[in-house]
Amino acid sequence: MASTFLTPVTLWKDFDDSLPLEEETLSERKDEGAVFRDVRFLGRRVGGERVKIYAQYVLPEGATSFPALLILFEAGCPFDETFVRRFIARGYGVLCVDYCGENGTEAYTSYPAAVDYANYVRAGSHLDRAEPTAKETSWYEWAGVARYAAKFLATRREVTRFGAIGLRTGGEVLFKIAPYVPLSCLISVCAAGWLAYRGMEKFADGEKRVFDEDHHRFIAGIDSQSYAPYVRCPVLLLSAVNDKKHDYDRVYDTFQQINPDVEKAFLYSSHGNGLIGMHSLADIDLFLDKYLKERSVFLCGPIALTVEEDDDGNLVARATFDEEGELRECGIFYTERITGSHARDWTRVLGTSSQVKGNVGTFPLSLYEKSRRALVYAFANYSNNFSVTSKIQEVILQKPYRNACVRSRIIYASERDGLNGISGFRRRARSIADCFADGKGVDAKLLPGYGGILGATAEAGIVSYRVNEPRYAAPEGASLRLDAYCAADATLKATFYFDDDEENGFSAEAHIAGGGKWKSVLFDASDFKSATGAHMESFSGALSLVFVGNDEVLVNNILWI
Repeated sequence: MASTFLTPVTLWKDFDDSLPLEEETLSERKDEGAVFRDVRFLGRRVGGERVKIYAQYVLPEGATSFPALLILFEAGCPFDETFVRRFIARGYGVLCVDYCGENGTEAYTSYPAAVDYANYVRAGSHLDRAEPTAKETSWYEWAGVARYAAKFLATRREVTRFGAIGLRTGGEVLFKIAPYVPLSCLISVCAAGWLAYRGMEKFADGEKRVFDEDHHRFIAGIDSQSYAPYVRCPVLLLSAVNDKKHDYDRVYDTFQQINPDVEKAFLYSSHGNGLIGMHSLADIDLFLDKYLKERSVFLCGPIALTVEEDDDGNLVARATFDEEGELRECGIFYTERITGSHARDWTRVLGTSSQVKGNVGTFPLSLYEKSRRALVYAFANYSNNFSVTSKIQEVILQKPYRNACVRSRIIYASERDGLNGISGFRRRARSIADCFADGKGVDAKLLPGYGGILGATAEAGIVSYRVNEPRYAAPEGASLRLDAYCAADATLKATFYFDDDEENGFSAEAHIAGGGKWKSVLFDASDFKSATGAHMESFSGALSLVFVGNDEVLVNNILWI
């Protein structure tokens, strides 16, 4: 019997992508400088049938030749026209491909009955198990669709070069085709493997899970880190911190496994709400300019990061940046929460002129005196607006350091923290392609209230994860106090969440009279109730604190008393 442990080499050895596409145009419309074509073409053969692939091919109106992008959106998410249009405006053609199958709409990719599990809504165990082999998985079928989609672009006369962007599930699919199709570049967003490790915290203590044979088959034949050494085109990895849908702690592990001869870059987006910030789109634009438009673009090398004690007994992080680049901004992010990666407060320390000498920055790492571990990564933004970050590095605290901090009752103060300690509260309806902040609704901002004092707000509400950080945890018997301001009468709703999904929380409301001075608001734990009317017993164990106002309510000076 042949081995059931298929690898990226043996799994795809016999895959046939030579069959004719037999493409047809289902409909066409022109709108604001773009031509939208619904198309169908055929994919791989399953028994006596072929997969019927549905895609939307979008062209810049009037263009006769252009570089193009294959975009695979997250499984279960529709094509996002806002995301597509930004690339059309920059002169690219875009092919959005449905790999998820039946989804309640009229147009979708149709899979033969023999591989019905390729339909995302009925994937079942074929999504996370390789039984009997990796070939009997949804991933194999989805990658087969993507390979034929790449063939569609490769055979278009108007397409000069083409790359690919994959969002979450779509990024995982792209890793599986990158060794085998003529991509000029690959951009993977919030995806880089380790799916078999779901539920396993990278930095957690305790006994490590022992994988069974089925999981080993999945890792060998499906997980993206197994494909990384075989990728042949330039790669950009973008990863959002605090994302609940991918293991951002391990993304850099995949990045390091990519062939060292391959040009590559890596960026953590530190928005703190599981979304990629709009500023990170600059990396995508510059990366595509270089590899699809063949422009001369400087892409910096990786950051080397160490954490050590300086001569004065202080704990510092030292980052070595690309000496060929001109730094615009640099610094570090750190957190004292090790596990629970979706609910970390990543505090930014921005480098000053005295801290950065040449291409080396030295940044104080002022950690809570009772912390024994912490996580830190460095970032750099260069003069052409390209940004990179280092890996997340674990710090083991061996002794008390001179610059250690004491426990703080002040969770947030705008004068001290700026936008540290808070971020916009993610709401799916306010994101772009379920991956990118919209630059407005989910972005936290500082606005002046009475006396010009700044307060934090966001249209979708603001969230602080500091309530679960060791330094800011609630003292026993404490009350929560804050200042609020709004130009008009408003209601401010505060909610403590104790669960990963941030859906079943305990809430309390306060009326904020409009105008005048800042209003002081005081809450006890018993003021907070669940949807069923149960009172919250204690602030202890809360993962996040969310404020939502029915108007532009500013909050400041959040503290325990």
